[in-house]
Amino acid sequence: LRYAQHDGFMPDTSPWLDFTTPISDQMVHWPDNAPVHIRLTRSMAWKDAANVTELSMSAHTATHVDAARHFLADGPDVTALDLTTLIGPARVVHIEHPEFVTREELEPLPTTPGDRLLFRTRNSNREWAREPFNEKFVRVRADAAEWLRERGIGCVGVDYLSVGPADTHRILLEAGISIIEGLRLQAAAA
Repeated sequence: LRYAQHDGFMPDTSPWLDFTTPISDQMVHWPDNAPVHIRLTRSMAWKDAANVTELSMSAHTATHVDAARHFLADGPDVTALDLTTLIGPARVVHIEHPEFVTREELEPLPTTPGDRLLFRTRNSNREWAREPFNEKFVRVRADAAEWLRERGIGCVGVDYLSVGPADTHRILLEAGISIIEGLRLQAAAA
């Protein structure tokens, strides 16, 4: 995900901030998903003609987008995702609650339909991608997901491997809200 800072029109020279989490060997992964393995299988240093790397991981690794099919049995897969929901200005929202993104904390936010909101929580107070899985990550509660749906938000991004439990996913995905998980927001100012 890249976030542009601009005042309307976005020329090709606009500065971009890259909030993607780099993929690395043995990085954190969802406990019941495949672990991340990256290994060199061919190397020019070994007198091979080319360098070749083998990569094995779940699609639910590092920064990724959830397709509707992830939680909706008849939902479209990622090829049907409207990419315009992922491109453009976004607002980084600093979340104070230590456990959840809540409706109460979101209600004061001025929003317009289609807005992109990236939630920076206490998850971003550490380099979570290099640590063991933390089951106590800050997640979006269902009441907040309902508020996001009511406001017509276009995209929600979170700073850990999941936006939250199944009900949160379903509320957002049924409303057509794009979900970006695994953002690296440590350096992102609100």
